[in-house]
Amino acid sequence: MRRKIRNELIQFGFEKLQNSVWITPHDCEELIMLLKTDFGIGKDVLFIVADKVENEQELRKLFEL
Repeated sequence: MRRKIRNELIQFGFEKLQNSVWITPHDCEELIMLLKTDFGIGKDVLFIVADKVENEQELRKLFEL
């Protein structure tokens, strides 16, 4: 199950920030809700929207922004 979810995140352009933490600079709330429903993982996945991230410049480079 975890592998399938990871593969989906990768396909949608997410990058691994650290173990079990995936990031994207794009609006993805609908996608996450769909994945939670499709995989039946409701409370097992936590969705966070952050306004600021430490070392933001490095992440911008990662996403070519």
